[in-house]
Amino acid sequence: MEKISTSSIATPCDSAKSDKTNYLFQKATGHIPYNMTNDYIFRIVLQKNEASRKCLIRDLLHLKDGEVVSATVLNPIDPGDASSAKETRMDIRVELNNHARLNIEMQVTDYHDWPERSLTYLAREFNSLKHGEDYKDVPPVYQIAFLNYTLFPEDPEFYATYRMINVKTGKVYSDKYTLSVIELNHIDLATEDDLRYGIDKWAMLLKATTWEEVKMITEGNNALASTAESIFLSNEDYNIRKVALEREEARIRQEKKDELIIQQAAQINNQAAEIERLKEIIASAGLKS
Repeated sequence: MEKISTSSIATPCDSAKSDKTNYLFQKATGHIPYNMTNDYIFRIVLQKNEASRKCLIRDLLHLKDGEVVSATVLNPIDPGDASSAKETRMDIRVELNNHARLNIEMQVTDYHDWPERSLTYLAREFNSLKHGEDYKDVPPVYQIAFLNYTLFPEDPEFYATYRMINVKTGKVYSDKYTLSVIELNHIDLATEDDLRYGIDKWAMLLKATTWEEVKMITEGNNALASTAESIFLSNEDYNIRKVALEREEARIRQEKKDELIIQQAAQINNQAAEIERLKEIIASAGLKS
């Protein structure tokens, strides 16, 4: 991995609020209306909570405290703005330490096109040089996706990272082009590295459905507790909750449409097969169809 440039030493994760007993979510009980698998809540929490953003990036990129100096959101939205519900993408674009670019996204529904989509998103982010700038100065880019499904059913993995390599020798062509996938449905496959960097805990928090779960997951972890508080406050905001609902309803409608298309295609195929079977019967009987 290309060394992340830093201009000063900072400990953003340590700066997260440490007195967890003062957090409002500690008094909450029961079901979480909208957790971070809702792509709108995911974006709002990471946009509003700088400490969460920095700590998540630190852990995902296996960086040390002090190596995440800044994590600037490049595509901020107005929290609670109803027009946000109409956006097709809810990714959050971040500039890390005034240099590297990250595109972080939550995907719950499998549209069977993530490899192609992620490559397209990453290519757009990589193409950032302005006229007259040297190609050597192009910043590294990272596409990081949290998926609530298995990307490759034949090869499930909790946290996978992909780069361009020489297929014969395995030599990395460039470490400036990286795609990562975290499968929230495969936390049980977390490796020792994943556990050491706490990525399993982040995944648990993102998909937690009750405040009781959240309290257990965040125990003794300032960054996770700060993130949980942002989830709670986002759910307390009527306008944010309204947009989250609209996003959820739109996702469900799309899933139903896709399922209907699949069912109709199967019916058409079955009917076509039946027609061919009847033609064969007619032909074998010496009759004209």
